[in-house]
Amino acid sequence: MKKHWKKNERRGAAGGHEALVEGVIQHKGTFAFLLSEKPGTEDVFIQGRGLDMAMDGDRVQARVRPEKTGRLAGEIVKVVKRAHSTMVGVLRQVRSSWALFPEKGSAPPAIVAGFAQKITPAEGVLAVLEVKRWPESGAPASGIVTEILGDPGDIRARIDSILRARSINEVFPKEVLDQAAAFGARLEPAAWKGREILFDLPVCTIDGADAKDFDDAVSLEDLGGGNLRLGVHIADVANYVKSGTALDKEAYERATSVYLPDRVVPMLPPALSDNLCSLVPRQERLTLSAFMDIDRNGKVFKRRLAETVIRSWRRFTYEEVQTLLDGGKVPDLHKSIGEAVRRMGVLTDVLYRRRVARGALDFNLPEYKINADPHGRPLGVSLRPRLKSHRLIEEFMLLANEAVATELYNAKMPFLHRRHDAPDPLKLKALSSALGELGLSAGHIHGPNAPKGLQDVLRQAENHPLTTLINSLMVRSMRQAVYSPESEGHFGIATRFYSHFTSPIRRYPDLMTHRAVKSLLRGKKENHGALPLEKAGIHCSERERAASDAEHKSVDIMRAEMLKELVGSVMDGAVTTVIDSGAFVMLGDTGAEGLLRVNGLRPGTKVKVMLASVDTSNGKIDLSLESRPQQQARPGQAPQADRPAGRDRWKVSKWTQPRDSGRGRGRGRGRGRGRR
Repeated sequence: MKKHWKKNERRGAAGGHEALVEGVIQHKGTFAFLLSEKPGTEDVFIQGRGLDMAMDGDRVQARVRPEKTGRLAGEIVKVVKRAHSTMVGVLRQVRSSWALFPEKGSAPPAIVAGFAQKITPAEGVLAVLEVKRWPESGAPASGIVTEILGDPGDIRARIDSILRARSINEVFPKEVLDQAAAFGARLEPAAWKGREILFDLPVCTIDGADAKDFDDAVSLEDLGGGNLRLGVHIADVANYVKSGTALDKEAYERATSVYLPDRVVPMLPPALSDNLCSLVPRQERLTLSAFMDIDRNGKVFKRRLAETVIRSWRRFTYEEVQTLLDGGKVPDLHKSIGEAVRRMGVLTDVLYRRRVARGALDFNLPEYKINADPHGRPLGVSLRPRLKSHRLIEEFMLLANEAVATELYNAKMPFLHRRHDAPDPLKLKALSSALGELGLSAGHIHGPNAPKGLQDVLRQAENHPLTTLINSLMVRSMRQAVYSPESEGHFGIATRFYSHFTSPIRRYPDLMTHRAVKSLLRGKKENHGALPLEKAGIHCSERERAASDAEHKSVDIMRAEMLKELVGSVMDGAVTTVIDSGAFVMLGDTGAEGLLRVNGLRPGTKVKVMLASVDTSNGKIDLSLESRPQQQARPGQAPQADRPAGRDRWKVSKWTQPRDSGRGRGRGRGRGRGRR
């Protein structure tokens, strides 16, 4: 911690060191958090003078000190950089003037100094304000209203506001669209001159049934003697998106695609993401390939990277691959590729066992799919099954990411690591206590053997009636993975070297990794243009956090919309998080959490609650206690599982209209293509 505070240190009133620390602020209205950018340090709690100078997302400088509790706290002394030029909130008339009130608890209201042409103000609508005067101590922000989004109760308008508030832009500039379209609709043979041609290699893609683009393909060759050669072939986005172009600058600003229940906001224009960079069957596509020679024990004994061109033999859905792995038949299947897929299933088991043996954590959390109509209204929610075919893609992508990072590191090539540091010991201590209250043996999850201890807890949780809660508590105790030019490894995957390489269509760090690989293959030193790696890592981590926040908040709103008709119903739940004003409770198998304003509860406590109210505009659920909480299980004794009764149970199937029972989330997203 002191290493983080080398500059401008002095003794604080509490006896600890004070330091000036810079970072992005997450504004909560009466307090805020300064988000940590230094691996191994926690976020800083911000209060007091200076708080009203900053807005959510601003980069600020704060004077920070450790409190007696061990928590870092401080106050803002200067705003370094404004995050947004606009604000989003609810328009309200205050006496004879208008004001814009940001999302509840996120920042003070702003004064409306005027309205753009053709905009008629209305009480209570969601609006966008272009800031003309930034907030100062004692004086709020002010500006011009430039857009009316609609009523907060309208789902589409509400999700629009979520995107606008996080600077997630759905519209590409014309120059960017023109650059993407200029590459044409098809790939000509001259484009793959000098590349390895892999048309005779049985290559296939495996995605969800509703996937629209395919940025990764796989192949598997039998080398004899129990050895296999796994090929992971990734769309060569760097061939089209060149450093310094308008297309590249836009991709960098977005940094990631955003996946919402009712839409996708892509990082790249559709001319690339849905066409030239999509590995569609029977079409030539430029790729970067990672070849890994693997022995019968799952050890990679040789790695090779290459610029290639492929022609995918087959587009598989997860369900089709699962059918083959289960010994079934799939129509219109070439014998050689069917055999390769079955071998992939065997290899998946070997790789998974090897990864777990070295300490990797495999959390088991349910994944829900919310279907929406063309107007953004939720139609239903379904629980996605976890198939072995999902694990197959996950293991192959993890191995490719690790292989590429290892090659780049060994070659001393600068690149962005995907960094995941070990958990905060204080959080592990709190987790150990919470797990112990659930009857689990968790006193051994501290120290250097933490990975093995956490693995043991995961095994204990497999058949536990509160398995989802246990996995959720464990995930929340982990640090957030970030992008960094330096790394000591990835804790969750238990590997020394790890990068993001497999999804350059939807993640800018992957595109940067591709550029580094191409430089390596050409014997050059990649300097990533004029873009400092540390700055890029911070920016991409921030945008990833904004995208994740938008995704989660939009899902909360959709869930609230579906639950509002059940206000007054009684449901079973379990406490997930305890706060000053009560506790958050996970409601049965809905995936939703509501606030129960009752103190004295502990994580894991099973409660029967009534759905008291639902705020559909903010995705908030309020609960009331229906009956006394059940007694906690004694250590070593698992709580009894109560089945929710009849109509009191929120039935997921009530709204289920399955369009895809696999893991693919639109543009190739799935369990193996997440944010690990």
